[in-house]
Amino acid sequence: MLEGLGVGDSSSSPTGALILKITGDTISRIATILFAHRMGQAIEPECKFYRFLADIFNDSAQFLDLLTPAMPYLPKVGVIVSAGVLRSLCGVAANASKASLSAHFAVTGNLAELNAKEASQETVVSLLGMLVGSLVVRMVEDKQVVWVLMVLLVGVHLAMNYRAVRCVEMRTLNRQRATIVFREWLDHGAVLTPAQVAQRESILYRGRGNISSKTGEYTGFCDFGTYGDIKGWNPRGFHRYEFEAPGYFLGVWHRGGNFYIRIAVKEGTTRPLSAWFDAVNHAYHFDSALKDGLESHYENEMPLGYVSEEQKGSIFAALTVAGWDLDTNALETRLPIRVRVGDGKKGLCSS
Repeated sequence: MLEGLGVGDSSSSPTGALILKITGDTISRIATILFAHRMGQAIEPECKFYRFLADIFNDSAQFLDLLTPAMPYLPKVGVIVSAGVLRSLCGVAANASKASLSAHFAVTGNLAELNAKEASQETVVSLLGMLVGSLVVRMVEDKQVVWVLMVLLVGVHLAMNYRAVRCVEMRTLNRQRATIVFREWLDHGAVLTPAQVAQRESILYRGRGNISSKTGEYTGFCDFGTYGDIKGWNPRGFHRYEFEAPGYFLGVWHRGGNFYIRIAVKEGTTRPLSAWFDAVNHAYHFDSALKDGLESHYENEMPLGYVSEEQKGSIFAALTVAGWDLDTNALETRLPIRVRVGDGKKGLCSS
């Protein structure tokens, strides 16, 4: 890493090293601002994913640092800037997800004590790492050995962090956990606990809005949006349906084996979880509905497999008993949009 900045190279100048440093720092700070603006709302609901992603960012930056000595000046600038950007993204994702995880573990309200002890633990681990690292550096001369050790240690680092993140039993229902819980109830009538869901959920799962029918023959995606999205989006070849429930509007687009569901939550609704349940339940019954004739199921303008508010109340009560926190909204990963309904007109408002 020091060689990459020009240490030991008689042809390198302090000015060149300074320009590299300033360029990397400037772009990395811009990346910090943009990443926090774009993904800040999503980090808390998906804190396990972003905590592990931060480790991937950091380790990738270290690999780029090892490449810099072999690069000409211009490619070296790109590599150093890329490493700085990855470290910046790591800092935002790690700090934000750490705050969410700390709040999760501070079950008795002892957040300050938890952070103090965690900082002390990190200090001890860093001191041990510096000691062992100093011994290893004195023994290593061959660059091939450096790469072998780097790959080995990074592999161990990511494996241990992956296992650590998987052990966390979050009590909030984000999109993936809510889908797992609701599908289990639809399949077997059982309510899963946070510990059981932690064993099933995927840390690097990319399709966090993916839902499917009972057999998996029909797959789709569900997301939150505005009432204008439901009324105005009409892609060619898709059949469109719209429903209104007490707390939200539900738009459904279907073509072949694919469907797309959009939820527009009404102003004053405190539990979007109810809308997500109906979306999962709707997708679950696509198999039987398409066999019987989909249009016949929409005559009463009710979602497929409609479950009454009383039934959903019983389900949510069982979820609370199982240990789930239903008061925290972990479903919406962007600024929540609410539909204001009044005087026969629908409008949009953000909160």
